[in-house]
Amino acid sequence: MLPEPPRERAPDLAPDAAPGPESPSAGVAAGAGAGAGAAASAAARADRSSIDLAKAAARSRLRAARRQLTADQVAARAQALARVLPSVVPAGSAVAGYMPMPGEPDVRPFLTEHAADGGAVYVPVIASPQSRVLEWVRWTPDAQLQRSAFAAIDEPHGDRLSTVALRELHPEGLTVLVPGLAVDHDGARMGQGGGFYDTAFGASPDQGTSTRAATETRDSGSRDPHSRDPRRRDSLRFIAVVHAAEVLSPGTFPVEAHDLRVHGIVTELGATTLRAL
Repeated sequence: MLPEPPRERAPDLAPDAAPGPESPSAGVAAGAGAGAGAAASAAARADRSSIDLAKAAARSRLRAARRQLTADQVAARAQALARVLPSVVPAGSAVAGYMPMPGEPDVRPFLTEHAADGGAVYVPVIASPQSRVLEWVRWTPDAQLQRSAFAAIDEPHGDRLSTVALRELHPEGLTVLVPGLAVDHDGARMGQGGGFYDTAFGASPDQGTSTRAATETRDSGSRDPHSRDPRRRDSLRFIAVVHAAEVLSPGTFPVEAHDLRVHGIVTELGATTLRAL
C-alpha cells in the first residue's frame, strides 16, 4: 500500500469576465455572477471537505484494526493467500504484485511460487510522490530490496518500466493485485489516500477510460471507443487483496468517480469474482 503524497492547494476558480463599463447593468450583473460563483465554490469546498472527513474516519478505523493483527496472524493469512490466488491468477501469466506494508495482506509467498512456475512478477517503485507516479521492476525471490524513500515498503533494484510500457510488454493480459484498506461488494476500493493506483490505472489521460466507465460501456452493449487501442483496459484484471473483515457493504465508505474499481476480491478465506472482462 502506498501513502498519501503531499497535496498542493487547488487554485481558486477565476471569476467570469464582467460586462463592460458601458453597460448600465454591468455592476449589478457582475455582482450577481460573482455572488453565484462564490456560493458554488463554497458549496464545492464543503462537499470536498465532507468527503475527505468521511474517508479519513474510515481509514482511521481500518488502520486501527490492522494494528491489532499479530505477526503470526499475518503470516498464516499469507499462506492462505498463496493457496487462494492461483485460483484467479493463471499459472505462468504476468502479475503486478506489491511488497506489503506492515499489517497489509502479504502476497509474497504467492509471488514466490508464481515466479517459480514461470510467471512474470513486477512490483511498484514510487517514482514521484508529488505526481503519484509508479514505475515497475521485475521481481524474483532473490531480488535485492531497499526501503523506499517515500513509504514503509521495500522496492527492488533493477530496470524500471512505466505503467504504459508494462502494459505494452504484456498485451496478452496483466493481472494487477491491488492493495487497499477496504473494498466493497460493488468493487469500489479504498486505498491509503495517495491515489497512486487510481492515477496509474484509473482515469489518468493516457490510461483511457476509468474502470467504471469501461464497465458501463460493456454492460450497456455500446462499442468501447478504446477497443482498438493496444493499451486498452480490457488487457488488465484488477484483483483487490484485503483481509476478509475489510470486504464491506456499498456505502460504508465514500466512493468517487476517479476511484479504481476491481474485477475481483481475494482474502484469506477465498476469492470472489465481481465482473468478467
